[in-house]
Amino acid sequence: MKVKKSILWLVYVILSGCMFLSCSGNKEQQGKENEKNITENNETDFGDTEKSDITEGPNITGDSKIEKNVTEVKSEALENYVEKNIPSVYEYAQGKEHFCNVLINRENKIEFYTYNDEEGSRHFFQYTLVEDEAGTTWEREALPWCDSFGKEIGEGDDWVKVFVGEDGNDYAWYLGTDGNAHLVKRVENYSVEIMGLDWGYSNFIEPAVLENGNIVMANLGRECSVYDPADGSVLERFRCGFYLSLCVAGNQIYIGDSLGSSVQHYDAQKKEFAETLTAGFDTTIRTAVSGDDVYVCNMHGIYRAKASGGQFQKVLDAGTYHFANDSANLWKFFVIGDSFYVAYGEDGCSIKKYFPAGEDDVAEKSLEVYSLKTNDVILDMISEFQDMYPDTKIIYETGEGADGSVTTADRIRALNTRIFAGDGPDILLMDGMSVDSYFEKGLLADLSPVLGDLKDELTENILSAYTVDGIICMLPARFKVPMILACGQEEEQYDTLRAFVEYSEENGGVMSPGYTHANIFEMLYYNYPPKLISEEQTVNRDAVSEFLELFKRLCISEKADSTNNWPATYLSGLNPANFFAQGKVDFEFITLTGGYSLGIYPEAVKMRGGQMLPCRRRFYPNTLVAMNALSRKQDLAGDFVRFVFSYKTQKRDVGSSGYPIHKTVLDEFAALDMSKYISGGGDFWLRDSGPEENAKMIAYVKKVDEPFMPEGNLWDIMMEGAMAYLNGKQSLEESVEAVVGKIQLYIYEQ
Repeated sequence: MKVKKSILWLVYVILSGCMFLSCSGNKEQQGKENEKNITENNETDFGDTEKSDITEGPNITGDSKIEKNVTEVKSEALENYVEKNIPSVYEYAQGKEHFCNVLINRENKIEFYTYNDEEGSRHFFQYTLVEDEAGTTWEREALPWCDSFGKEIGEGDDWVKVFVGEDGNDYAWYLGTDGNAHLVKRVENYSVEIMGLDWGYSNFIEPAVLENGNIVMANLGRECSVYDPADGSVLERFRCGFYLSLCVAGNQIYIGDSLGSSVQHYDAQKKEFAETLTAGFDTTIRTAVSGDDVYVCNMHGIYRAKASGGQFQKVLDAGTYHFANDSANLWKFFVIGDSFYVAYGEDGCSIKKYFPAGEDDVAEKSLEVYSLKTNDVILDMISEFQDMYPDTKIIYETGEGADGSVTTADRIRALNTRIFAGDGPDILLMDGMSVDSYFEKGLLADLSPVLGDLKDELTENILSAYTVDGIICMLPARFKVPMILACGQEEEQYDTLRAFVEYSEENGGVMSPGYTHANIFEMLYYNYPPKLISEEQTVNRDAVSEFLELFKRLCISEKADSTNNWPATYLSGLNPANFFAQGKVDFEFITLTGGYSLGIYPEAVKMRGGQMLPCRRRFYPNTLVAMNALSRKQDLAGDFVRFVFSYKTQKRDVGSSGYPIHKTVLDEFAALDMSKYISGGGDFWLRDSGPEENAKMIAYVKKVDEPFMPEGNLWDIMMEGAMAYLNGKQSLEESVEAVVGKIQLYIYEQ
């Protein structure tokens, strides 16, 4: 039995105020159990509670969010850097091996540690990265000294880390079958335990050893401790940021401060704090040291500061690099010379290298991709595509922050001007755009001949939903599936928006506590979408009025949180299975966001004697890919489209982006058995879904055929009107008039 620590969710709930979040977290695919040690130790499972966990993603070509107090020094900026995949260690493995650490040693070489599990024991291996004129490879070496504790490790995949101390000795930390945490040191071909440490039994820590032999440990509780190895006594303990931001060099400790916005420096030789390396980071950070410089990598870029003190300065912008992806599992960060290496919690820990482009690295071709808002799925694809096609540079542009753009309408208007002028992007993501308008104007190329035989590998229900007279003008790379958790309700109580609001009012609120106004608006708009425009292209005033009125009534009935402005979470899949299972609520709207998202829902429903019901046959498309029919690069755009829907790309897990549309990948999800994992705490535990539940879910996923994607402009107009009415700035009549007028103008502009 494997336990996912619910403390991660508790920390996230406390910080965000979103008391309705589920404790299910992200899962890893069976057959890739070696990945779990990454994702469950990382922020994708909401263990990383830096402020970034509730911030928006970066703007790639617009006014990217710049950290406060971070000095931009253009003269020091690094440009023309190339992103390259380092070959996977598992290509060199002899049988199935699992990840248990990656680090940079004192010789500035990257070492990767794995283990296999044979007959109840674990055997460990070290891989050293070799980069020379012959290419990039890994050298494999067995670690027999680890055999002495291999049988004592508990069941968890991520309950062991092998590492090298700054003192040059080998160490390992593990959670044992005896229910205790252990730290051992290599002595010849055996291990000797270091006693007296007050480490709790948790896999959410980062251990290190200084040059003087003192032991360092940072944990999820945001404490960094320094221990005497002689007796395990505490020499120093201080507050810190997320534990994976820890980096040690010699006798120096660098780790994010308690807010995660700067890097604090503790000199363990002098036993005193040095000057804090200041910044204003608002997103999770990873730290590295090279010479006299300290580096930080986050989703906005790479920064540098002198170890002696001062402010961080951005030296490399995130651009379209993989770490710009908000869903990327940034795990560790290393600097070697003028190259950067980032280890990601994906595919059992993948590593990407960032280095100055040479003559052979200059792209000969370019392809432009456009989306209204930053899209994590396409960022992931761009990174992988450019690694596979190094001769092609992908230029990713978003409408966020574009010159002269204030509203979604402004952004779309500017985009259309470019398209009609023959200077538009080659690939369009239609998320939030007027799909019908682009189709009717013939601006979208037919994807059928581009996909060719690949169409046979894609699920029929999604293909049919986007096929008109044999033409496929767009396809979603991912899609999400809405469901309802119900317990004892009649369908009539939630079949319409009015019925649901009345049901809530009669019961004094029926959903989990803590939803914000933005949450309520998102749930209602997606589950009860108002028909705002009639077939005659006039505004449906009654639909506008009813939606605004009922939205306000539900906010009052559900006692929605008016003090916080957290982002809405309905589409993200952060939903309240535990509240439902414990009988605290009897009804919830939920969104399933991929093969691992079914999680504990079946167990929760079974516990309550309730039901998990479909929302008609509706699905929510994500990353709706189309080709600009006026593009001069049809062949290159076609290569990108085929790449997007290939098995290899569809198989990639990108956060909570949704289900892929590739049949084989869906079938693999149907066979998942996650039942060995449980979530909860104390006397309350819920088991994850097994193959029977997953097979039923995927069977339904293959049937949904009613896409719903709100137009961004209409969404903005309705949101503005709803909030003005809710907050008492306008009467219902005034809000309706304002909304109707703006929608009518929008219709005229189409």
